[in-house]
Amino acid sequence: MNTILLFLKDFVLLFIIVLIVYFVFLNKKRKDYSKLKQNDEIKLFIARYNLDMKKTKYKTVLNTVTIINSFIIAFSATIIGFIDNIIWSILVGFVILLVLIYSLYEIFGRLLKRREDK
Repeated sequence: MNTILLFLKDFVLLFIIVLIVYFVFLNKKRKDYSKLKQNDEIKLFIARYNLDMKKTKYKTVLNTVTIINSFIIAFSATIIGFIDNIIWSILVGFVILLVLIYSLYEIFGRLLKRREDK
């Protein structure tokens, strides 16, 4: 039980720090649509789901991508921090990153497409 509480405390603290860094430093550079379209995550969504960015709100996409990326970084780093062996931490971290990136971006992309169609 103590390990779970320590994990949650570390995760929440790291998530908040990464989220603040994203909002303060990285999102300041992407204040208009033309800079957002240069973002790799947005290019992925536009190409993969044939999104029309005129129908989708810019701030919603930017804020949701920021939260997703912060979650991926915080969760992966927290799990890696609890593994003692360096080889296992690299392998587990790589797998977790791949699974989280693919699954969360897939869910968000489908959600955007569904909202666009309505």
